[in-house]
Amino acid sequence: MIRERRAIIERMTDAATPTTAPLLFNRYRVQEQLGEGRLAGVYGATDERLQRRVLLHLFRKELVGQNQLRERFVTEVNASAQRSHPALLEVFDSGEVGGRPFMVTEYAVGRPLRSVGALTLEQALLYMRQVSGAVAACQARNLPHPMISSSNVLLVDEGRVKLVESWLLPAAEVPLDVATYRPPERTEGQPATPASVVYSLGLLLYELLTGSRAIRGTDPAAVARAHLNTRVPQLSHSRPTLYLPALETLLARATARLPEQRPPDAAAFAEALNELWRTMGRTTQQLAAPPVSQRPFRQGRPNPHRQDTATLPQPALMPRPAAPQPALDEEPRMQPVDRRTVQQRALIRGLVGWVLVVSLLLAVAFGSYLLASDLVRRFANIELPRPTLPDIGGIQIPAWLGGAPAGPAYVINTDALNMRESADINAPVIRAFPRGTRVQQIAGPETVGTIQWVKVRAELDGQAYEGWMSLGLLAPAE
Repeated sequence: MIRERRAIIERMTDAATPTTAPLLFNRYRVQEQLGEGRLAGVYGATDERLQRRVLLHLFRKELVGQNQLRERFVTEVNASAQRSHPALLEVFDSGEVGGRPFMVTEYAVGRPLRSVGALTLEQALLYMRQVSGAVAACQARNLPHPMISSSNVLLVDEGRVKLVESWLLPAAEVPLDVATYRPPERTEGQPATPASVVYSLGLLLYELLTGSRAIRGTDPAAVARAHLNTRVPQLSHSRPTLYLPALETLLARATARLPEQRPPDAAAFAEALNELWRTMGRTTQQLAAPPVSQRPFRQGRPNPHRQDTATLPQPALMPRPAAPQPALDEEPRMQPVDRRTVQQRALIRGLVGWVLVVSLLLAVAFGSYLLASDLVRRFANIELPRPTLPDIGGIQIPAWLGGAPAGPAYVINTDALNMRESADINAPVIRAFPRGTRVQQIAGPETVGTIQWVKVRAELDGQAYEGWMSLGLLAPAE
């Protein structure tokens, strides 16, 4: 039995995608390797007993002989099983096989927020409230939590994120990622405090709002030292259209150089985010500067050295010249009529009329063909050729009228994504599409609540569909 388990582990580690899916403990069917973290490889698997997808975190093969790292992984597994929050992975099972400990958690895959770019204020606050709430739950029970980084926050569903131990980041990039969010007191050798993670949370909030990291570089040591002297730029410098003084104040406090100047812990930072969320009804756009007043200065105490302007000679005002009046005895003159010009204008009007009539007939014929082809496709399941109209004069013909697609192409980046009838999380679902389905944007994006939606066209099982999908769960097509 032990030899069989060791053979399973060997097949799992020798190839990213085994030729035959191994079965662990007669329960977990391992399909593919998703990545590798600091201590464990992460595999997508199926719990055949409960018929659900899971993640298998297996201690890395090359670390088996290092007992200190092995004990550290076991400690993290035990801590993960004790913490509970919607933004953290739920632990289902744990054990050991072939001398290698493992952990089974809920299945969660998605795009890291590092690849999403700048978010709206509503989206950034929505995701940061979830992340800071997860960290606060860990701090409340004195439990460790995954490292704060935009590479470790996965957008797993419409409006939902998970804070994980990233397995998607290459091992060579991990030191730089750690240094990017490292609090300055940690670089000085001081112990971490509950306020240390607030610094990292503030940097993450700044990155989500601007699409770039506050402190950047290629040398991890230099980046870590930069936190000692570099001040985080003001949000208004990177995103001038976003004006919210309370947000600027919170970012300045969270990224303060000294820990005692920051919110004391993640719970206090989360409460400040909640307060911002509650006041989102206020305007967030920067106001234009008021016009300079033209009123004279208010007179104050008289100055003996200044001559009163009332005694100065004032320039004479020149009267506005009157408009020339026509002579009373002058009659209006009639312009001579050019008969050739009149004939040319009549001919042009006639040609324009014929062009409009022909265009109208062509439009009716084209629309009738599109309607007929749609009816044939719906009822006879026969796909007729669908002509595509070119863009004329920079005017884009709508895709539904046969024009070129209105936007870029995407592929679905999650296991299943619902297409909805309208840009609303509560709208009826037209159909669910699997991962990798190619979709074509035809309208949008539109932001409803905290979710960006795009209207897309997609085909599945030989049938075309049009509806709305969450842009955050789509990746640009190559």
